[in-house]
Amino acid sequence: MRDYLIGLGLAVLTCAVLWPLPPEMARGTVSHLVTLIGSVYVGFALASPDRMSVSRQILGCTVFMGLALAGLWVSWWWLVAGLVLHGLWDLLHHREHEQGTMPSWYVPACAAYDWTLAGFVVWRFIA
Repeated sequence: MRDYLIGLGLAVLTCAVLWPLPPEMARGTVSHLVTLIGSVYVGFALASPDRMSVSRQILGCTVFMGLALAGLWVSWWWLVAGLVLHGLWDLLHHREHEQGTMPSWYVPACAAYDWTLAGFVVWRFIA
């Protein structure tokens, strides 16, 4: 439970920063965040002894970068999709922390962060 609360707390801080921004500036910021969170697992993969993992993570990162660009240029909904899908991507990694490549708290904290931020974006900038 503590792990989810860490993610929730970080998401609330991010939402507080996004709240006063003009919509287009907030959109650019969220787009950057989707790219950033999409790339974190590449770093974990580089620390892993499984080299196939690196290729998989780079492919995943590329998908999230595409969603971030579509969100920036086309619609906020692509950013929401990127955040929701990244939360699912997090859950796919729930056993990798056992290999010592990532902290055990990271996966649930990141999923909570992603989904909280996605909900905030829908509420504040789309609805």
